[in-house]
Amino acid sequence: MKTTIFSQISIDGKLTMGAGNSSKELFSLFSSEDMEFIHLFRGKVQGIMVGKNTILTDNPFLTNRYEENKNPIRIIPTTTLDIPLDCNVLSDQGKTIIVTTEKGRDEEKIKQIRQRGKECLICGEDKVDFVELERQLEENYGITSLLVEGGGFLNWHIFNQDIVDEIILMQLPIIIGGSTNITLVDGDGYQQLSFAKKFKVVEIQPKDNYTLMRYKKVI
Repeated sequence: MKTTIFSQISIDGKLTMGAGNSSKELFSLFSSEDMEFIHLFRGKVQGIMVGKNTILTDNPFLTNRYEENKNPIRIIPTTTLDIPLDCNVLSDQGKTIIVTTEKGRDEEKIKQIRQRGKECLICGEDKVDFVELERQLEENYGITSLLVEGGGFLNWHIFNQDIVDEIILMQLPIIIGGSTNITLVDGDGYQQLSFAKKFKVVEIQPKDNYTLMRYKKVI
């Protein structure tokens, strides 16, 4: 499976204007053509993943608004299954897979999710096992391309489990700052350079409102 991180960030790598804020504020700096680029990119992949915090803060639909019937399957990992049943990804007709752990297994909540026509997978004991998740997505759902529009916490886990093949960034020419603000990758981090995940630059393309940057994993 090809896994791509796709994110809109500031020069200093921030995803929002502050902890607990929606990322949608940054989207106001994009033109309609920029937003079309984001949505059309979703039409090129089979699955799209965001974390629980994105659902709680932004309540997105995660659809492709510019091409009918080209919406990716939405995949939402949550360790403890504490996701609102009235969120958009559980309330519309689109296909959604909620992923949780043995620790977070709640049979009543799983039943309620499935009653909404959505699916629920168990991957991992106390943390989501993304390697196992990708195996199940590929074998059981035919998903071979996954787009991750995650926050710093989700991104950390998939980098740490070494499943990211490509990074695509739309870098806005602004500085936000803030020591507690969400960045592209948060989590524990690496204290030794030898453990850092290495990527090579494959494209840098200046646009009117942002710089498009693409990186590929060093094999």
